Amino acid sequence: MKRIVLTLTCLMALATGMLAQKGSEGKGKTHDFRKEHFSPEKYRQMLEGFITKEVALTSNEQQKFFPMLHEMMEAQRKLMDEEREILRSGKQAKTEADFEHIVKKTTELQVENRRTEQTYYKKFAKVLTWEKIYKVRMAITKFNMHALRKFSPQRRSQWGKKDGNKWKGHKDRKNKKD
Repeated sequence: MKRIVLTLTCLMALATGMLAQKGSEGKGKTHDFRKEHFSPEKYRQMLEGFITKEVALTSNEQQKFFPMLHEMMEAQRKLMDEEREILRSGKQAKTEADFEHIVKKTTELQVENRRTEQTYYKKFAKVLTWEKIYKVRMAITKFNMHALRKFSPQRRSQWGKKDGNKWKGHKDRKNKKD
């Protein structure tokens, strides 16, 4: 379950970041592969197709299930956006009380995110079997991991060895003897 939330968070942050960068076109910036190829509508269609294939959903199940799934994802996205804004407010935080508020509020939002997920799983159970709900969760995780890999080559210069960043990736950590 943590993987699903983590991957959804990453993808939504990726989508939000790409929308925020829209104004930088033509200002001497290098070409951004992700802008050209990512669209929320296309992502949604690809996700639906992948889930349908992986879980073998019937057309009746698809018609009833996908609106609920997208409703849940939208609710979770709003919670994650709110959490991200609160975390950003940490840059202006000065006192211990400010930081306490940030930690408590973001934790509350994460719990609310889980409650939202639980609520929707109960709704899903009216349309799908629990086995199919499980398979949907696994399919979403698999799809998101594939999507992250697809976009990761463009992000490598941000996180890899090329830019002198101290974080060198999981391969270096495995080889390091502490």
